[in-house]
Amino acid sequence: MSKRGVVLYMHAGSGNHGCEAIVNSTCHFLGERTAVLSARPEEDAAYSLRGMCHILREKKITAHFFTHLYYFVRRTLTRNPMCYIRYRFGAILREPYAWAVSIGGDNYCYPEQVEDLILLNRALTEAGSRTVLWGVSLEPSLLTREDVLEDMNRYSHIFARERVSYWALKEAGIPREKLHFYPDPAFCLAKAEVKLPEGFVEGNTVGINISPLIAKWETVPGITMQNYRELIRHILQNSRMQIALIPHVVWDTNDDRSMLQPLYEEFRKTGRVILLPDSDCMTLKGYISKLRFLVTARTHASIAAYSTGVPVLVVGYSVKAKGIAEDLFGTDAHYVVAVQELAKKGDLAKAFLWMTEHENAMRKELQQKMPSYIERAAQGGALLQEILAER
Repeated sequence: MSKRGVVLYMHAGSGNHGCEAIVNSTCHFLGERTAVLSARPEEDAAYSLRGMCHILREKKITAHFFTHLYYFVRRTLTRNPMCYIRYRFGAILREPYAWAVSIGGDNYCYPEQVEDLILLNRALTEAGSRTVLWGVSLEPSLLTREDVLEDMNRYSHIFARERVSYWALKEAGIPREKLHFYPDPAFCLAKAEVKLPEGFVEGNTVGINISPLIAKWETVPGITMQNYRELIRHILQNSRMQIALIPHVVWDTNDDRSMLQPLYEEFRKTGRVILLPDSDCMTLKGYISKLRFLVTARTHASIAAYSTGVPVLVVGYSVKAKGIAEDLFGTDAHYVVAVQELAKKGDLAKAFLWMTEHENAMRKELQQKMPSYIERAAQGGALLQEILAER
């Protein structure tokens, strides 16, 4: 059977503008109207992917009660979860593609997704597709699992996006010929020219992003929001900088605005705090490029800042933030604050103060390193294109 060309899969939808940025930049690398299997095609049509790629719809079992019931019963009786995978991803399994590229860079960081990723990779390879894991981050401890190691070896190629994951994969015995290390493709994402809203002062505004996701990792209940409130108070009381609250994911179940809106309401009367509207990934990068500093929980907001020379403090919870900071600065100390380690309400403000005191050094380091780092990301895209040209 003749196979179709290339499909990108595990795209969760453009309402997560990090996901959007990965697909956008990858499609530009591939230079053709690539097929993308999406969990939320309506979001892709609303943002920058509209017209850029051929969007396929990933099926949702929960969307139809009787379908959900049927597969729940079937999966329970047969104890075979593969039936659900074949339904959900039928669009790329019934008529297989020559190459299937898994683009969810941090999917392996979430334990609840790992089993489905393993099953799908197996189903795709059994259907005759060759698979690529593109821009991955994963916790090194995950590779102690035999099923995960077997899964990694099933991919034809693996592209790690930071050094921590790359060395973990290498030390786990992934063959050298299939393992590659290149920065996240979104370092190459184009930025849009933007008109700054009232209250956004170019070069003297602090961007702040917070996500509901990081609050799930806090060890002291409520400490994350306490730290963000204290950070805003610190900026208002000790500087003349403006503050722009920046949503980077706007899903109903994971909406940054659910945490940013209360902060905006609390501080809006100061006249120095604004809430940016939801925008596509290139527009958000345009805004971020005009900041003086960024404090963010979202990885791809940090990538937008790094790649445009803006000093960043990341509030992280996993290997991805740590790994990228280590690649750029040689250490994650002072550049990443682990949400699990927030213990007092002033911890984030203290870390921000360190960044302001080292602003010039950070800017100089980013100016020196970014051109070659972005070029390295582009080389990864060129290698991916070369690999996928093999039919």
